[in-house]
Amino acid sequence: MLSKKTIGFLLKIGIVAFALFFLYQQLTAKSGVEQISFDAILLKITNNYLIIFLVVIMMLLNWFLEALKWRFLIAKVEKISFKRSVRAIFSGITVSAFTPNRVGEYGGRVFCLDKADRIQAVLITVIGSMAQLLTTIIFGSIGLLYLPSYKSDFSLFFDNVSFAYPVLAFILIVLNVLLVLLFLNASVITNVLSKIYFLNRFEKYNAVFSFYSFEDLLKVFAYSVARYAVFTTQFFILLELFEVQILYTDAIILIMIMLFVISVIPTIAITEIGVRGSVAVFLFGLISANTIGILSATFLLWVINLLIPSLIGVAFIFMLKFFRK
Repeated sequence: MLSKKTIGFLLKIGIVAFALFFLYQQLTAKSGVEQISFDAILLKITNNYLIIFLVVIMMLLNWFLEALKWRFLIAKVEKISFKRSVRAIFSGITVSAFTPNRVGEYGGRVFCLDKADRIQAVLITVIGSMAQLLTTIIFGSIGLLYLPSYKSDFSLFFDNVSFAYPVLAFILIVLNVLLVLLFLNASVITNVLSKIYFLNRFEKYNAVFSFYSFEDLLKVFAYSVARYAVFTTQFFILLELFEVQILYTDAIILIMIMLFVISVIPTIAITEIGVRGSVAVFLFGLISANTIGILSATFLLWVINLLIPSLIGVAFIFMLKFFRK
């Protein structure tokens, strides 16, 4: 019978193998980005290495902000160093490389912990993800309100149905306000769950949502907004690099819509880059005919923000602890 140490090692080898395989499949399949040229992208990188260096630094800033956010959240069940939090973040990115909608990220993080209850840790990680999703929804909703000015079909519809736009705006505002209030008062979830009879046995896990005060969750939300600002700026820089002629305000609005659409579309790892490329071309194609530039910027952003961090995380996978004494 295999020992726990052997099983743990085999699991780590399996994770690394799956991650590398799926990342390779995305690079070679180029689903949705067949028009781009790797040679042209490489030449652009070589001629603009300082800009690429800036975008890479922003990638590190993005994930370091996530590490700070997760460290702050997880401190309720286990105090960890910033170094370990960074390690957990990159491990999670690697595990998420081959899981639908990147759900493997939760597992990749919690196996870096020594003492905390892992189910509680997963729920805490979900709270952090909800803050990021909420940020995407809020800014995406703002972007959607501006979409009619870019898409004539939508504009004509709202012109013909005079009450449609005000109603849509009102609904989006109300939903966003309710979502923000619910998130900032997450303890309400604990109260609701505690009143459901068959969930009483899980009181230990229901209580997770009451760990954080209004101020705590506001800080988590601020971290998420900061990450969002970094990511959108990265994309704008790359669009400029690949000569997609677009104003900053237009770019940010369309990026907000793109991130919103991507967040609500279920994806599997092997099709993710194709989905990103298709959504980007549809939206930015409303104001620019530079399809190759749009696809190239989208592809390079995926390489910098997800492929490189996944490869970095490979080194940390072998430090995960699947079994405890």
